[in-house]
Amino acid sequence: MVTAILKFEIRNTFAEWEQAFYSHQPIARAAGMFEIYHGHAPDDEKKVCVVLNALSPEHMQKFIEANGAKMADSGHILETTVSEIYVN
Repeated sequence: MVTAILKFEIRNTFAEWEQAFYSHQPIARAAGMFEIYHGHAPDDEKKVCVVLNALSPEHMQKFIEANGAKMADSGHILETTVSEIYVN
């Protein structure tokens, strides 16, 4: 199990992105990814942070490859994503 901190920008409002994020949670859980926290910067709702547990970095990569278009449709600007992976 790994913990990932993902930081990225969105092109829509946080509320719009969050609604799409919630609707994709069953797919993410089925892929072995479990959200711990999500939020936005205090002074910029277009700067988003998601913290999640995943079975492995490979599971995360497979999920992104399979669902990248849906992620982009949610407002997530994929090319702005910065990931940090932690293990215990």
